[in-house]
Amino acid sequence: MRSEALDIVIESKGTAIWLILSGPFHNEQIPNMREKIEGMIEDGSREIVVDMEAVTDVGNGVVPAFLGLLNTIQGKNGRLRFIFRNPVVSRAFAPYRNLFAVYPDAPSLAAGGFLGSVRRRSEMLFKKTGIRISRPVALFLLVVIAGWFISLGFIIHLQNERIHTQEVEIRNLTEWQKKAEKKIQILRERIRPMEQLGLLPDSAEGSDD
Repeated sequence: MRSEALDIVIESKGTAIWLILSGPFHNEQIPNMREKIEGMIEDGSREIVVDMEAVTDVGNGVVPAFLGLLNTIQGKNGRLRFIFRNPVVSRAFAPYRNLFAVYPDAPSLAAGGFLGSVRRRSEMLFKKTGIRISRPVALFLLVVIAGWFISLGFIIHLQNERIHTQEVEIRNLTEWQKKAEKKIQILRERIRPMEQLGLLPDSAEGSDD
């Protein structure tokens, strides 16, 4: 009979349900853990965090059990995330590390939205192409792409400003042309009687000369 038991503390933090585990996690404790998490899922929980940093031993059936729970919650459009960095748990999860969302501590989990997205996309690329992109490289590529989009947006903004300026100039020139034509017409109307009396040479004749 084992002298130690797995201690489980359940907390609600924001939209997530946290299971904080401490002590040895043996195979005979798997049904209890599965029942708790499946119950949470049935109750509508879609964000579950399992903190295993204080776990001192991991049975060989624990990680496969979590794989089954991961498929269940993902089928409900939920997320199952883990917190740990101690060697015992890390060794147990190592063969399946790419399948789980694992964070070293709570602050990393809280700030892991963007970085987690980068990591998941890197893992998807690795599965499809066999090419793995490290986090620094992925971040560098994202910065380069973001800089390219910012530059493109700035160029488009400058082009729009230039087009707007040209449209204003064309509108002003068009209005000036209309006013000039109107003034010319008025002047022609004024000098026509003088041309008819012969006081001024006919404009058509003057042009022939």
